[in-house]
Amino acid sequence: MNTLRVKSVGMAAVAATVLFTGCGKLNPDATLVTINTGDGSKDTITLGYGNFAAKYQQSRYDQFLLGYYGESMWSSDMSGTGSTLEDDTKEGVMTDIEEQYLAKLHANDYGITLTDEQNTAIADAAAAFMSANAKESLDVMGATEEYVKQYLEYNTYYSLVSAAAKEAADADIKDEDCWMRTFTYVAFDTTGKTDETGAVVEYTEDEIADMKAQAEQLAEAKDFDATVEELGVQGQTFSYLKGETEDDTMDMSIITAAESLSEGDVSDVIEVDGVGYYVIRLDSDHDETASQQKRESLQSEAFDKLMETWKAAITWTVDEKAWAKVEFGNKLFKAPEVEETTDTTTDTTAEDDTAETSEDTDATAEETEAE
Repeated sequence: MNTLRVKSVGMAAVAATVLFTGCGKLNPDATLVTINTGDGSKDTITLGYGNFAAKYQQSRYDQFLLGYYGESMWSSDMSGTGSTLEDDTKEGVMTDIEEQYLAKLHANDYGITLTDEQNTAIADAAAAFMSANAKESLDVMGATEEYVKQYLEYNTYYSLVSAAAKEAADADIKDEDCWMRTFTYVAFDTTGKTDETGAVVEYTEDEIADMKAQAEQLAEAKDFDATVEELGVQGQTFSYLKGETEDDTMDMSIITAAESLSEGDVSDVIEVDGVGYYVIRLDSDHDETASQQKRESLQSEAFDKLMETWKAAITWTVDEKAWAKVEFGNKLFKAPEVEETTDTTTDTTAEDDTAETSEDTDATAEETEAE
């Protein structure tokens, strides 16, 4: 088995381990995707680009998962849905390619074009990537300078357009749509305990009575945090939308109790049938951090809906036979090994270079945007 070490500039560093399992070559100029953009014009994406985008994604997965799951992981059903990890990953890559393409297609909707500085940064990063890696490793990824430039360009457009679309969507988001309140809760779970054999054993009536007594002690405590520590229980925080009437993760009786509290107040004992006892303290009537996260979530939801309308307006046809030629299991990647040294006087320039060259593609897109 031949091991190829790879350095990278602007994209995550990988090293390729080639497993010779008789994989066939593919024609990079073959058409992988045919696009009817809805205005009568057509466009295409080559198999060579799709192969590179998929293999680059594979390399990132390999670096983190290969050591845990072994060389057969790509043919394994990791999700339990009946499809292999390779199929799932390729499906995600194709979705990314489509959404990045659409973001570029709609860039003019937001007055977005790449500046000369951004184009230069992309070209420089692509050239650096190609020059920093051995030919054997580039061949494994199917990398060409044009593919790398296209990859970085698509990522940059997606970053810029998604940010602009989310900013536009923010105008329709009201403060009450993302007003989040946060409380700390302590749960006294009465559903049972696990014994040394792993079996669930029901609590006795006395044990449940003790838990209720602890809950009452906490509800009446002058110092909530100190009593939590004294009882040896654990407090957890939860944020919810002010005035919400349903929640998928927290029982509504608890949220209803929170709605009646002012900031700093502690609730009475809340009994949830079949679960146990809860005591909560309202920490923040308006949690600014949680509210901002909610706002960003609503912006993302709006962009997702917009993306779906863009998808519906085009015809995106994948040549499945060509796409099937892109395979992962026969060529695997792993992270470069760090060379150890005991010489404390060694110049640190190499170490600094390594840190600089381990940036992810998304980070490169953001840097390009900033420039």
